[in-house]
Amino acid sequence: MDRVLEAEHATASAIADAQAAARAHIEAARERRRVILETARERVVDLHERAQRRLEETLRTLDARAAALPQDDTSLAAITDAALARVAARLTSDEPA
Repeated sequence: MDRVLEAEHATASAIADAQAAARAHIEAARERRRVILETARERVVDLHERAQRRLEETLRTLDARAAALPQDDTSLAAITDAALARVAARLTSDEPA
């Protein structure tokens, strides 16, 4: 009878240890997931900020070029069309700017 009780106690102890180890692994996995998500968020923010800066610089360049060109409607329409085509191409391209 004592051996049966000892075996039951050892089994219960092993189960408790396994459950504790499983909880520790799950918590470690959750922490790793949090780190990965935070890193991904930071990278997305960085990408967005770089894209915003490039867009602002492109717009400043276009504004400067436009100021130096004739201001008649035909010329402005051509400049606008060309600028929009360039911006659209850059925004839809997989190539780095």
